[in-house]
Amino acid sequence: MAMIYRRVEIDGDALVVAFDMCSSSDVLEELTLNGDLQQYDQFLASLKKYLADAQGKVLFDPYKFTGDGWILLFPKDTDGGLVFKFLQDLCHYFKKEFNDLILRHLATPPALTGLTFGIEKGPLRGLTMYGQREYVGRALNVACRLQSSIKDRDTNPAYKALVSNAAFNHYFSSIRGVKIFKVRRKLRNIRGGSDFHCKKIEFLNPRTS
Repeated sequence: MAMIYRRVEIDGDALVVAFDMCSSSDVLEELTLNGDLQQYDQFLASLKKYLADAQGKVLFDPYKFTGDGWILLFPKDTDGGLVFKFLQDLCHYFKKEFNDLILRHLATPPALTGLTFGIEKGPLRGLTMYGQREYVGRALNVACRLQSSIKDRDTNPAYKALVSNAAFNHYFSSIRGVKIFKVRRKLRNIRGGSDFHCKKIEFLNPRTS
C-alpha cells in the first residue's frame, strides 16, 4: 500500500517547525564511499512513514522535505501540548532508528547525531507555483534561522529547539519536566535578529535518553 501524507492547507497564522539532522553530510559521505546508500534511503522512508502515521494524532502539513530534514506547518489553533509530545516522541524515534539503520554501518560515527529544531509562529501567505502549494512569510524564515543557529554557543545541540518567545508563550508555556533556557541569538537577514530573544528547549534528557 502506498504511503500518503495528509496535506493541510494553511490559511493565515501557523506554527512553523523546521528540523534537520546533525552531521548528515558526513553520514552521507561515508555511506556513499561504503556503497551503503540504501541504508539512508531506508532510514528516510522510515521517518516519512512515522510522520505520516503521526498525522492521526496531531494535524500538520508536512510542507517541505529539505534533504536532511523537514518543515512542518501546524494550524494556528493546534494544542501546544500535542505538538510538544509529537516532537519529543519524534526525537526518541529518530534516535532508535538512526542507531539501528545507520550507525552500525559507519566505521567512523560522527561525534554529533540527532535532530535540531527551530520554531516560530506567524502569518503565512499561500500561493501556487507550478502546480504546487507554496508558502511565504517571516515565520518560515525565522524558524529556519533559529534551527541553523542552535549550534551557536552549544557544543551539544542535538534534540534541542530554539523557540521564539511568541511561539513559546502561545504554545509551550505550560510545558513541564524538561529543561528550558532563556537565550539570545543573532539571526542573519531577519529584522531585529541582531539580538533575538528566544527559549531553548531540551526535548531529551541526555542522562535518560
